Amino acid sequence: MMVLSTFCGNSARAAALPPPPHSLGSAALDMGMTLYLDLVLNGFDTGRVEPVLTRGERFFLAAPALRTLGLDARLPTRDDGPVALDTIEGLHTHYDSAAQRLFLTVPTNWLPAQRFVRNKLIEEKKARASFGAIINYDAYGTQATGLANLSLWNEERIFGSFGTISNTGVAQFGFAGIVSNSESRASYRHYDTTWRYSDQNRVLTAEAGDIVTHALAWSSTIRLGGAQISRDFSVRPDIVTYPLPQFSGQASVPTSVDLLINGVQSMHSSVQPGPYSLTDLPYINGAGEATVVTTDALGRRIVTNVPFYVASTLLHPGYTDYTVAVGAQRERYGQVDFDYGAPSFNASYRRGLLPVLTVEAHAEAAPHLLLGGLGMLTQIGQRFGVVNIAASASDRPGNRDGSDRTMLPTHGRQFVAGYQFTHKNFTLAAQKIWRTRGYADLSTYNPGFMRLPRSSLQASASLTLKRVGSLSLGYFDIRPAVGQRTRFATISDTLPLWHGISLSLSVNRQLSTLSARTDGWAGYAQIVIPFGAYGTATAGWSRQADGESTEQISASRSVAAQGDFGWTANYQHANSTGRAGGSDSVESSVSWRAPFAQFQGGIYGNVDDTTRWAEAQGSIALMDGAVFLGNRVSDAFAVVSTDRVAGVPIRYENQLVGRTNAGGHLLVPYATSYYPAKYEIDTLSLPADLQSRMVEQRVAVQYGSGYLVRFPMKHVLTVLIRLTDPSGKPLPVGTSVHAAEAEAYVGWDGMLYLNGIDRGEKLDASLPSGTRCIATVGAIPAASAGQVRLGPLVCRSVPSP
Repeated sequence: MMVLSTFCGNSARAAALPPPPHSLGSAALDMGMTLYLDLVLNGFDTGRVEPVLTRGERFFLAAPALRTLGLDARLPTRDDGPVALDTIEGLHTHYDSAAQRLFLTVPTNWLPAQRFVRNKLIEEKKARASFGAIINYDAYGTQATGLANLSLWNEERIFGSFGTISNTGVAQFGFAGIVSNSESRASYRHYDTTWRYSDQNRVLTAEAGDIVTHALAWSSTIRLGGAQISRDFSVRPDIVTYPLPQFSGQASVPTSVDLLINGVQSMHSSVQPGPYSLTDLPYINGAGEATVVTTDALGRRIVTNVPFYVASTLLHPGYTDYTVAVGAQRERYGQVDFDYGAPSFNASYRRGLLPVLTVEAHAEAAPHLLLGGLGMLTQIGQRFGVVNIAASASDRPGNRDGSDRTMLPTHGRQFVAGYQFTHKNFTLAAQKIWRTRGYADLSTYNPGFMRLPRSSLQASASLTLKRVGSLSLGYFDIRPAVGQRTRFATISDTLPLWHGISLSLSVNRQLSTLSARTDGWAGYAQIVIPFGAYGTATAGWSRQADGESTEQISASRSVAAQGDFGWTANYQHANSTGRAGGSDSVESSVSWRAPFAQFQGGIYGNVDDTTRWAEAQGSIALMDGAVFLGNRVSDAFAVVSTDRVAGVPIRYENQLVGRTNAGGHLLVPYATSYYPAKYEIDTLSLPADLQSRMVEQRVAVQYGSGYLVRFPMKHVLTVLIRLTDPSGKPLPVGTSVHAAEAEAYVGWDGMLYLNGIDRGEKLDASLPSGTRCIATVGAIPAASAGQVRLGPLVCRSVPSP
């Protein structure tokens, strides 16, 4: 009755409202009126409310609104005026007056295609480098029968925004007659001095100095003293360089799509009506099967299985990979310092033309040598692997053999054909190379260098199944330019037994002409028993092709982290065919990884004549005006700074790596270049008066460089204040208080927690009753840490503005 009386009481207002659209007479509709309707396209609520002009049973919608829905290609005119929907052939409308919706139904192929694309494996992050320097060192010394040797390998780097300048070499010291020190010798051998700079935006790397050229699968690398510029996708790990399979379909109504790769769900998404394609795939390589499951609004499911093959050796269509190097060849590398020979040119080029086709080209040049070649990689169908073929030709007038100085042909040819197939449980690879007698490249340019083999065949296969373990087969056939042909086959298997124990078996057989002293087969059998954190024990037997056999037993424990110990112990007994009784040898070592270096030492050799050795590896870094001792830096590193605050726990990729030293620094020596790694400080163990504006950063470091990761920190005064009203009653819980630029809330018993306030600070409280009051902070006792308690402070009412 109350509802009825209320309705009757508002009858005058109800009568003043316009009637609902469905109650309008036909005359009103014929005159036309504008309705604001929610547009629904093929069952999908677009979320757009548009003005729709109605005239009788006809509906008119502005052209821009139709273009927004992806129907611009179906419009009869390019004007922006209203379009009669019944003039668009194939479009059907339905007006729901109760819900104020206009349903539009069009053929699915009219709608714009939707793409779910993954072009990046990880997020893109600009790699950084601070100015600094680092020295890596590896000191290795041996001593046996009065002779001692010390070898000191060293690498020096200077880095910054200009790139990285590095130098490597080894110093050797020999001592004879340790007791009398009667003789000693020292030498230094220079290896490489190189400048390197990478541009992430252009995805290229420039090098100058001592360089190693990049090669294709059918060309050779050489060492040059010169310059090289190349496409370098390693500086952009977020880019997927190879083509990914695409799964397409059409949805006539709103649909959810699930994509499963080899039975594992990799994507779930909702698609609108219309065509769609999926390339949002995880990192995969080789053959597999995708399952696409679509579920429409009515719960109807359609499951489609699609085979695919992903080849990481192919390039995405439109992607280019190249390298160009010029300079003088390094000669007698590792034997003579700064020995450079003939000027040389080396270039390679790759281009993705189609998702299944990548073309390649290569060229080399030097005085009296020209070489050029073309190649291609093509995928066979959707699941049958990749074939590669290449052909190259060389021309070298006056080519001579280094041994007998006889003239060789000046022209040569090389042909390469290969095949590769990868599956989660099976892989197969084979490559055959043919060369004519006169073929030469820069790796065999100098007289006396070993010539390339006339032909070679390499074939391998592996199978991984629970019952047979990891089974591998191989066949190799090499016909050298000079000498006898070599053919041999191998078979090996690693079989898991129980509780982590595994058995490894391997046999290889030489198929070439055998000598009288050998029957051509060799192999080994080894059992591995893990003991968790305590290490691993192994026992094995091996046989050489000449009939000699060896029994071996060993135990080891690897160094896992800083401050950890590792050790090895090994005993071998060799049964020689030419000596009765055989011989016994031992090997043992111990290692310790400290935060500032890693140390190792031990003995090896025959039981009656052992050699003692010791080794120290580490690095010395200079950055932010400080010197850091750490483990060897093979790639990049970071120094974390906490503004001279010591003892702050630092985490790298969620793992605790140490605490900052007295200067507020910590060296992280194992950063992966160009990867946006996470650095964070653990604030739970910090005192309450220590604050940081940030607790986590993601930083990518340039190759060979270091970066200073700063976490600005400061000590602040933390104050607990008890606020009361003039009668001494604590302010209500939840009262909002403004102090300076901060806002806090009153807790139980009127307690308020604040940071960094000063004497005379005004505390403006907004009471639940809607009134305001202000309290003034008085004198604050001096304190360098911890909390200071003040109060009670009286909060006095002030007039509301």
